[in-house]
Amino acid sequence: MTDDGLRARKRRRTSAAIQRAALELALERGDLHPPVDAIAERADVSPRTFFNYFPTRDEALVGEPMRFPEDADPAVGADLLDMLETTALRVLGDRELDRDLILLRRDVMRQHPELFARRMVQSHEIEQQLVRLAERRARLDGSDRPHERGRIAALIAMGALRAGWMRWVDRAGAESLDDAVRATFDEVRRMVREAVQV
Repeated sequence: MTDDGLRARKRRRTSAAIQRAALELALERGDLHPPVDAIAERADVSPRTFFNYFPTRDEALVGEPMRFPEDADPAVGADLLDMLETTALRVLGDRELDRDLILLRRDVMRQHPELFARRMVQSHEIEQQLVRLAERRARLDGSDRPHERGRIAALIAMGALRAGWMRWVDRAGAESLDDAVRATFDEVRRMVREAVQV
């Protein structure tokens, strides 16, 4: 493994340790305000290291945001849904996912719905970027209603992405997240085919 690969793995482990510490303390304390010093101590990092990873305690609780690929291409894929699936998989990226951390965050969000609301802000930003990309694809495909078609397609894609995420969590990571998301997009395609045949 290259030095860059080792550094990236160490960075992911440190980030996960900080997030886990913040979430555990939030559960133990019953609030979303564990002191940064306590988070850093539990994660076995310095407060300075904490701030190298997360600008605020809230960011550590919410977790690292998904990033929309800057070079997302509206022309990729056989059709609009293929393009959105490809882009959704790129949004997930090559992150190593820690199912236990995800379940811990879900427990905290159940106790503190305001944390869920913050997480949804991140999802909404991705959704809006998918809408814009889907509109561009709809124009390329010659749609006479690219905004409407793009919005509907992007919302379907966000639903498939979320369903794939839930499938992956529910199945204890028995399949990769990418495979779970692909399976949900395949199910969307089957549903559309069945609706057309009726």
